[in-house]
Amino acid sequence: MVQDQAGTEQPTRERSKRHQQGKDAGTSEKKTPRLRQYTTRRVPILVRLLIVLVLVIVALVVGAMVGYATFGGGEAMDVLKLDTWTRITDFWMKS
Repeated sequence: MVQDQAGTEQPTRERSKRHQQGKDAGTSEKKTPRLRQYTTRRVPILVRLLIVLVLVIVALVVGAMVGYATFGGGEAMDVLKLDTWTRITDFWMKS
């Protein structure tokens, strides 16, 4: 059971909060508002976008190489040749 600590000398959480709020209220009027300080980013946003773009391109190329080698039955490096893509687009257009 919680006892009333109004007569005791030990501060309760409520009293210490009120005490802090009293201090803060008196000092906040005297302080001037501080401007927000901006920090510099370690990796700028444009560099992040370029990294993501490069990773997407690498993932697409690796996926095409694996897919062409396993499902297509060809050489994995043939994906990088223009003749392969010409045959693939011709196949799409004729179908």
